[in-house]
Amino acid sequence: MRNVIYLILLITVFSCSKKQELPNDENNINSTVFFDPILLGATGVDASLKINSRFSECGEWGGHNEKIKIYSKERNYKDYFLDYEKTKIDCDKRDKNGGNIETVIFQKTIKLDDSGKKSITDYIKRMITSKVEERFPGNAGNSFTVINCDSTLVIKVYDSNSRNLKSYNTLLEELDLKNVK
Repeated sequence: MRNVIYLILLITVFSCSKKQELPNDENNINSTVFFDPILLGATGVDASLKINSRFSECGEWGGHNEKIKIYSKERNYKDYFLDYEKTKIDCDKRDKNGGNIETVIFQKTIKLDDSGKKSITDYIKRMITSKVEERFPGNAGNSFTVINCDSTLVIKVYDSNSRNLKSYNTLLEELDLKNVK
């Protein structure tokens, strides 16, 4: 009986001494967590994540828009793409309904790498913080929106906090889209 107790203690000591590595951020540093490609159109459904920005260079009449659309192509479960569009407006010209006349001045499509995915994820996290801190700007603030196609994710920030503009510009720099005219 005594030998059985010693044997159990010996097995316990050796089984507990083995170091087991658990998954953590340091071990998974090269893996980027991002949206499921199925949620972004890989099944052929028109699905995407959109980041829209509306600026206020014309005061309460608004300003130019910038649009980012993130998607995965049909039957492609590993690649993500981004379409970027920037417009310009003339604050002194309006259409017959009184709205600003916009002209597309730049369009670009890029394939997202892990760095781009991380930049988008970081931007969304900053947007959540901005939403909590949002203060109503009156009639002349900038608007930043993140929304997926089925509206299960909607973050809209409308204020005049310069940190939101800086956050958006950081995203554009990281995606190499900042210096477009």
